[in-house]
Amino acid sequence: MEPTPPTNSESSGISPDFAQHLIGSQSALYAFIASLMGGVSEANDVLQETNLKLCNKANDYDPTQPFLRWAYVFARFEVMAWRKKQSRSRIVLDDDLVALIASDWDSTSSDSTQQIAALEGCLDKLPQQQRDLLDARYGRGEAVQDIAARQCRTENAMSALFYRVRKTLADCIELSLRREVYE
Repeated sequence: MEPTPPTNSESSGISPDFAQHLIGSQSALYAFIASLMGGVSEANDVLQETNLKLCNKANDYDPTQPFLRWAYVFARFEVMAWRKKQSRSRIVLDDDLVALIASDWDSTSSDSTQQIAALEGCLDKLPQQQRDLLDARYGRGEAVQDIAARQCRTENAMSALFYRVRKTLADCIELSLRREVYE
Protein backbone atom coordinates (compact mmCIF):
# COMPACT_ATOMS: atom_id res chain seq x y z
CA MET A 1 0.00 0.00 0.00
CA GLU A 2 1.45 3.36 -1.05
CA PRO A 3 1.48 6.25 1.41
CA THR A 4 -0.78 9.15 0.53
CA PRO A 5 1.02 12.30 -0.49
CA PRO A 6 0.71 15.19 1.95
CA THR A 7 -1.66 17.99 1.10
CA ASN A 8 -0.23 21.35 0.15
CA SER A 9 -0.72 22.81 3.59
CA GLU A 10 0.82 19.74 5.27
CA SER A 11 3.91 19.70 3.08
CA SER A 12 4.59 23.42 3.25
CA GLY A 13 3.58 24.05 6.86
CA ILE A 14 1.25 26.82 5.71
CA SER A 15 -1.89 27.36 7.74
CA PRO A 16 -5.20 27.96 5.97
CA ASP A 17 -5.30 31.49 7.45
CA PHE A 18 -1.84 32.25 6.07
CA ALA A 19 -2.83 30.88 2.66
CA GLN A 20 -5.94 33.05 2.70
CA HIS A 21 -3.87 36.15 3.54
CA LEU A 22 -1.38 35.32 0.80
CA ILE A 23 -4.04 34.71 -1.84
CA GLY A 24 -6.00 37.81 -0.84
CA SER A 25 -2.93 40.02 -1.04
CA GLN A 26 -1.78 39.08 -4.55
CA SER A 27 -3.14 42.14 -6.35
CA ALA A 28 -1.78 44.52 -3.69
CA LEU A 29 1.62 42.80 -3.75
CA TYR A 30 1.71 42.90 -7.54
CA ALA A 31 0.87 46.62 -7.58
CA PHE A 32 3.53 47.29 -4.93
CA ILE A 33 6.18 45.32 -6.82
CA ALA A 34 5.30 46.90 -10.17
CA SER A 35 5.54 50.38 -8.64
CA LEU A 36 8.99 49.63 -7.23
CA MET A 37 10.18 48.18 -10.52
CA GLY A 38 9.00 51.14 -12.56
CA GLY A 39 6.96 48.86 -14.81
CA VAL A 40 5.04 45.64 -14.95
CA SER A 41 6.81 43.49 -17.53
CA GLU A 42 8.70 41.31 -15.03
CA ALA A 43 6.67 42.04 -11.91
CA ASN A 44 5.00 38.61 -12.10
CA ASP A 45 8.38 36.89 -11.81
CA VAL A 46 9.29 38.96 -8.77
CA LEU A 47 5.83 38.32 -7.29
CA GLN A 48 6.38 34.57 -7.62
CA GLU A 49 9.78 34.83 -5.93
CA THR A 50 8.17 36.88 -3.18
CA ASN A 51 5.43 34.26 -2.76
CA LEU A 52 8.07 31.54 -2.42
CA LYS A 53 9.92 33.50 0.25
CA LEU A 54 6.67 34.23 2.10
CA CYS A 55 5.72 30.54 2.05
CA ASN A 56 9.17 29.56 3.30
CA LYS A 57 8.84 32.05 6.16
CA ALA A 58 5.15 31.37 6.91
CA ASN A 59 5.94 30.14 10.42
CA ASP A 60 7.64 33.46 11.20
CA TYR A 61 4.49 35.49 10.46
CA ASP A 62 2.83 37.02 13.52
CA PRO A 63 -0.93 36.92 12.82
CA THR A 64 -1.51 39.85 15.18
CA GLN A 65 0.38 42.09 12.73
CA PRO A 66 -0.89 43.33 9.33
CA PHE A 67 -0.03 40.72 6.71
CA LEU A 68 0.58 43.17 3.88
CA ARG A 69 3.09 45.22 5.84
CA TRP A 70 5.04 42.01 6.55
CA ALA A 71 4.76 40.85 2.93
CA TYR A 72 5.87 44.23 1.56
CA VAL A 73 9.22 43.80 3.31
CA PHE A 74 9.84 40.54 1.44
CA ALA A 75 8.64 42.08 -1.82
CA ARG A 76 10.98 45.03 -1.40
CA PHE A 77 13.97 42.73 -0.89
CA GLU A 78 12.97 40.65 -3.91
CA VAL A 79 12.76 43.80 -6.02
CA MET A 80 16.21 44.83 -4.82
CA ALA A 81 17.56 41.36 -5.68
CA TRP A 82 15.99 41.60 -9.13
CA ARG A 83 17.47 45.08 -9.59
CA LYS A 84 20.90 43.80 -8.66
CA LYS A 85 20.63 41.06 -11.30
CA GLN A 86 19.41 43.56 -13.89
CA SER A 87 21.85 46.35 -13.07
CA ARG A 88 24.29 45.35 -15.82
CA SER A 89 21.76 45.41 -18.62
CA ARG A 90 19.19 48.08 -17.73
CA ILE A 91 18.66 51.43 -16.18
CA VAL A 92 17.09 50.73 -12.81
CA LEU A 93 15.76 52.83 -9.96
CA ASP A 94 18.18 53.92 -7.26
CA ASP A 95 17.98 52.01 -3.92
CA ASP A 96 17.08 55.21 -2.06
CA LEU A 97 14.25 55.88 -4.48
CA VAL A 98 12.95 52.32 -4.03
CA ALA A 99 13.05 52.80 -0.25
CA LEU A 100 11.16 56.10 -0.56
CA ILE A 101 8.48 54.56 -2.79
CA ALA A 102 8.16 51.58 -0.44
CA SER A 103 7.68 53.76 2.64
CA ASP A 104 5.13 55.92 0.83
CA TRP A 105 3.30 52.82 -0.41
CA ASP A 106 2.72 51.57 3.14
CA SER A 107 0.81 54.72 4.08
CA THR A 108 -1.05 54.69 0.75
CA SER A 109 -2.10 51.08 1.30
CA SER A 110 -3.46 51.99 4.72
CA ASP A 111 -5.36 54.92 3.19
CA SER A 112 -6.84 52.63 0.53
CA THR A 113 -8.06 50.20 3.17
CA GLN A 114 -9.76 53.04 5.04
CA GLN A 115 -11.31 54.36 1.83
CA ILE A 116 -12.69 50.93 0.93
CA ALA A 117 -14.17 50.55 4.41
CA ALA A 118 -15.74 54.01 4.13
CA LEU A 119 -17.14 53.17 0.68
CA GLU A 120 -18.67 49.94 1.98
CA GLY A 121 -20.27 51.81 4.89
CA CYS A 122 -21.64 54.50 2.58
CA LEU A 123 -22.99 51.93 0.11
CA ASP A 124 -24.89 50.31 2.98
CA LYS A 125 -26.58 53.66 3.66
CA LEU A 126 -27.94 53.98 0.12
CA PRO A 127 -31.49 52.86 -0.69
CA GLN A 128 -31.62 49.36 -2.17
CA GLN A 129 -32.82 50.66 -5.55
CA GLN A 130 -29.73 52.88 -5.89
CA ARG A 131 -27.44 50.01 -4.85
CA ASP A 132 -29.08 47.81 -7.49
CA LEU A 133 -28.49 50.49 -10.14
CA LEU A 134 -24.83 50.85 -9.10
CA ASP A 135 -24.41 47.08 -9.21
CA ALA A 136 -25.90 46.94 -12.70
CA ARG A 137 -23.67 49.74 -14.00
CA TYR A 138 -20.38 49.14 -12.18
CA GLY A 139 -20.68 45.57 -10.95
CA ARG A 140 -22.01 43.94 -14.11
CA GLY A 141 -20.82 46.65 -16.51
CA GLU A 142 -24.20 47.30 -18.10
CA ALA A 143 -24.49 50.33 -20.38
CA VAL A 144 -26.36 53.38 -19.09
CA GLN A 145 -28.58 53.16 -22.17
CA ASP A 146 -29.69 49.61 -21.26
CA ILE A 147 -30.35 50.49 -17.62
CA ALA A 148 -32.31 53.59 -18.68
CA ALA A 149 -34.49 51.53 -21.02
CA ARG A 150 -35.22 49.01 -18.28
CA GLN A 151 -36.09 51.83 -15.83
CA CYS A 152 -38.24 53.64 -18.44
CA ARG A 153 -36.05 56.74 -18.22
CA THR A 154 -34.03 58.69 -20.72
CA GLU A 155 -30.31 58.07 -20.97
CA ASN A 156 -29.67 61.66 -19.81
CA ALA A 157 -31.91 61.24 -16.79
CA MET A 158 -30.14 58.00 -15.86
CA SER A 159 -26.70 59.61 -16.28
CA ALA A 160 -27.81 62.47 -14.03
CA LEU A 161 -29.03 59.97 -11.43
CA PHE A 162 -25.69 58.12 -11.51
CA TYR A 163 -23.89 61.45 -11.10
CA ARG A 164 -25.99 62.32 -8.02
CA VAL A 165 -25.44 58.89 -6.47
CA ARG A 166 -21.66 59.08 -7.09
CA LYS A 167 -21.62 62.59 -5.58
CA THR A 168 -23.56 61.35 -2.54
CA LEU A 169 -21.09 58.48 -2.11
CA ALA A 170 -18.07 60.78 -2.52
CA ASP A 171 -19.44 63.21 0.09
CA CYS A 172 -20.24 60.35 2.48
CA ILE A 173 -16.76 58.83 2.07
CA GLU A 174 -15.08 62.18 2.65
CA LEU A 175 -17.15 62.76 5.79
CA SER A 176 -16.43 59.24 7.07
CA LEU A 177 -12.69 59.65 6.52
CA ARG A 178 -12.70 63.03 8.26
CA ARG A 179 -14.51 61.54 11.25
CA GLU A 180 -11.96 58.72 11.37
CA VAL A 181 -9.09 61.22 11.47
CA TYR A 182 -10.60 63.02 14.45
CA GLU A 183 -11.43 59.87 16.41
